[in-house]
Amino acid sequence: MKKNLMNSGDLKKYFANKNYNCISPYNVVNNSDTVFLSAGIQPILSDFCAFKIKDAKKIYLSQPVIRTQFLNSVSEGSSIAFINSTTAGFNISESNHNELVNDWIELFYKLGMNPKNIESRCKDYERNWGELLVSGKKNFYYYNNVELGDATFFTKITNHGQNIGIDSMSDVGFGLERVRWCLDKDSYFNLYSDSREIKAEIKAYLSVIALLAVNEVRPSNKNSGYRARLFSKKLVNLLNGLELKDDLKKYLCECIKYWKDWQEINKEIDINSIENEYIRNCNRYNIDKLTAEGYKNLSKIDINVSREEFEKRLLLSGVELEKVKKLIR
Repeated sequence: MKKNLMNSGDLKKYFANKNYNCISPYNVVNNSDTVFLSAGIQPILSDFCAFKIKDAKKIYLSQPVIRTQFLNSVSEGSSIAFINSTTAGFNISESNHNELVNDWIELFYKLGMNPKNIESRCKDYERNWGELLVSGKKNFYYYNNVELGDATFFTKITNHGQNIGIDSMSDVGFGLERVRWCLDKDSYFNLYSDSREIKAEIKAYLSVIALLAVNEVRPSNKNSGYRARLFSKKLVNLLNGLELKDDLKKYLCECIKYWKDWQEINKEIDINSIENEYIRNCNRYNIDKLTAEGYKNLSKIDINVSREEFEKRLLLSGVELEKVKKLIR
């Protein structure tokens, strides 16, 4: 059933046929209360408050998001970048909210989930979202004890105690990759081919790097660009500074294709820029490694060069050929 959730147009068609206002995904960069969008409701709420969304009773958005709190806990079923498929409604009744939830449950049944294996757990919810205080009832939904997402009916949304014109808000969000994973039981990170031979952590970083490239985030030393560089450095550490092999490049290209579809972007993405940043960070990794081993005169080597040129400069700085060959592979 995975193919039913692989194409962004298919899921959008399902909700369009139920008369949802289907809005296009936003750039993943937020640079507001969070550096990146971490939930579909974030841009929906922001645009509603700015009077940019008129038809607000039934909204659908599948939004690519990044949650950096998962940097050190990636595993099968948990990633840094994923699609938060969201439906929302403003100033609606709790009955209307339940209808939005039921549209998702109906979809799960159509995809082949066993109704007996779906359960929900409810709790009171109150949280500060930036300057907003929001509270309501949240239901978490599970399939075979794996959390798929949650649905919250908010009955209080205030800014420093003042009403902002929202009497109620429905926020129903599911992790699309988690849903696919529960349906197919193959790798959570599998896209268009079998990638089970690649470690989950490596795929997670390739995926988030690809998502940022699709959203035109260039590596730098500040803001979202800093995170792009950080993710590349994390990947370098996982691979011990070795070059990207063909299987990893193939997965990277699959990630780019995937994110282009869900971001609804058609332009070409330059994979060379991703590889150049990776090589730059490999060069830094190897200089740090050699320096820790006691090698001198390496601090002035420019890391923004090719692996071949970097190799030459290491040799000129007194690093033995055999040592260089072991590093630059």
